[in-house]
Amino acid sequence: MANANSALDRLGDAMRHWRAPELVTRTLARREAVQSSQIEGTQTDLDQLLVYEATLGMDGLPVDVLVTERYVQALQHGLDAVREGGRAALTLQLVNQLHAMLMQDAPDDFPKGVYRTEQAIIGALGSRPADARFIPSPPDRIEPAMQELERSMLQYERHEDEQGELIVIAQLAIAHAQFETIHPYKDGNGRTGRLLMPLILAAEGHPPLYLSGALLRSKDAYYDALNQVQIKGNWAPWMDMVCKAIVESANDAISIADDMTTLAKKWAEQMQGYRRDSVAHRLPSLLIGHPVVTASQVAVLLGVSERSALTGIYALEKEGVLVQGDERKWGRTYHAKAVLDRLNQLPAPPKIRAW
Repeated sequence: MANANSALDRLGDAMRHWRAPELVTRTLARREAVQSSQIEGTQTDLDQLLVYEATLGMDGLPVDVLVTERYVQALQHGLDAVREGGRAALTLQLVNQLHAMLMQDAPDDFPKGVYRTEQAIIGALGSRPADARFIPSPPDRIEPAMQELERSMLQYERHEDEQGELIVIAQLAIAHAQFETIHPYKDGNGRTGRLLMPLILAAEGHPPLYLSGALLRSKDAYYDALNQVQIKGNWAPWMDMVCKAIVESANDAISIADDMTTLAKKWAEQMQGYRRDSVAHRLPSLLIGHPVVTASQVAVLLGVSERSALTGIYALEKEGVLVQGDERKWGRTYHAKAVLDRLNQLPAPPKIRAW
């Protein structure tokens, strides 16, 4: 936990020196949406999500790209809420809103943002409770259990008789495990529960660190660690996993930001021969946050005509900054391949300091 707390501090310090932190965090948020959704079995990758966002067209894309894009929407909604309202914004109403946004494309009769009314059985091949890996809260216990979660971890009411205060890392770990143990919704619990972790950090003024990549790479251990909490009350494996995920994810975010800064400087030097007000000169720095673009999107981003946007795109193609994506029904896309390649790299194993 000391290592994880130190990693959070390093990330906060590093972020204050990033030239355009909002662009880096924009792409990291989308990578989180992809990885959290992949834990649940979706096949959409980061490139496909960015193509969908740029074109708003499903042509040639997997159908579950919509599932991933809804995660982006829910994450942004939650971040906006906690940045404005702090910890007080982490209410059950907000959690229900996040679930409804995630599940908005489910059939009309699916309960969106509403607690389940049937008993859930987790990990059973059939419907026999005796075969289940875990049986979460009965429907009539969900509401009081969620109210307790809101008080104790989401808004973190500390009582005067408590001896110490849980650091935020412990709070987010407990909140996620507690939420998954309650399992309040018919479906979408995993994604909703993983949203809580970056939101708790953001509500406390930390960068919204994204842990799903680390959890995805250890998916079986992730489920086993939660099961240890749920069945045996053994918190050590889960706390250990969260702390290691924080160290890995913080190191990865810092490394990505450093590489993006280097890349932006390289592009700036490469495009020095173009007019400062030209698309070719202005667009490269924005590609850190928008690594897949269309001409119409560039026109909006830079406030220029589509003709000017295309002229700049062609110049950046010539310089190797952009490459053309597949011809699409909904508009041709252009990819900053260097950015995408870096975002798709696996992080280096964390170097854990001994204490």
